[in-house]
Amino acid sequence: MTSARKQKLLLYFVLMIVLIAGASFQHFYSNAKVDNCLDAGHEYDFERQICIE
Repeated sequence: MTSARKQKLLLYFVLMIVLIAGASFQHFYSNAKVDNCLDAGHEYDFERQICIE
């Protein structure tokens, strides 16, 4: 395997990790938003994605 090919594979690997981390962050951030609303004793409107106090 050549050095250029190794660098290309490493780049693809790093990009995949960044994409997966970004998607995970988005998912956990939205869940935390809902949890904070419900923990405060409010209702969360999933259709409009807002916390109703």
